[in-house]
Amino acid sequence: MKITFTEDAGQARKRLECIRFLNRTKVDVGLTSSASERSRWLMALHEHGAPGAHIPARPVILPALSAEKAREAVGWELREAASAANAGDRQAVQAALEKAGEAGADAIRAYIDAGVPPPNAPLTVEGGWIRNFSSQKPVHVEGKGFNKPLYDTGELYDDFDYEITKK
Repeated sequence: MKITFTEDAGQARKRLECIRFLNRTKVDVGLTSSASERSRWLMALHEHGAPGAHIPARPVILPALSAEKAREAVGWELREAASAANAGDRQAVQAALEKAGEAGADAIRAYIDAGVPPPNAPLTVEGGWIRNFSSQKPVHVEGKGFNKPLYDTGELYDDFDYEITKK
């Protein structure tokens, strides 16, 4: 018994073009180039903390994207992109990469919604009096009124997004 596979040359070229596109493309998730400078500064501050200002480290991006649910969602879309590349469908590859990016950004927002440890200090939530670091004079601090770390105005939260770029 002899089995022969044949494929038209045009389809083979499309498949090769899509596989090359997929190989040269990456999906960046987190704070993208369109994020505000303030959001970048806040994210760096929260990722590493500032002990002198009593701000604990609250890493967000890596723990959020490392969660099993996020890995499955992003992985599913990347498998769809690979399948579309194998079929030679460039638009489907692009669409699957966009869905993978959306899944990653949504995972970061869901991680923040679930509550990022450690919780805010009572002073951050309720407000109160503290001593100014340099002058040692008492200063009144307004509280946020709620206990949701990494969410105040929503600016940082809304700046989490994705970009599809070349490697």
